[in-house]
Amino acid sequence: MDWQIECSRDLVLAILRLAVSDYLGIAYGHDEPVPMKSTVRSRNQEAEHFLKSPWCGYLSDLIGLSPGVVWREAVVLNDHTRRRSDPATWSLAA
Repeated sequence: MDWQIECSRDLVLAILRLAVSDYLGIAYGHDEPVPMKSTVRSRNQEAEHFLKSPWCGYLSDLIGLSPGVVWREAVVLNDHTRRRSDPATWSLAA
């Protein structure tokens, strides 16, 4: 793969990952794995709007993802994150 194409794909992936992280309210670092840290969820609405927008679908399509897949995965991750943080869903079985 040409280095320019690879760099462009990495940039688009970083934009999409940042939007999903913003939607979930967690910190995002693209240089290396970082521990999951909660952030203020004030931008949740803006991130949701972007993830549902045609722009997100267009960017996803540019890198070979189906339009809408990023939003669907963000919703699944959000549900999973909420369940993990809800004490009512914790299991005592080890």
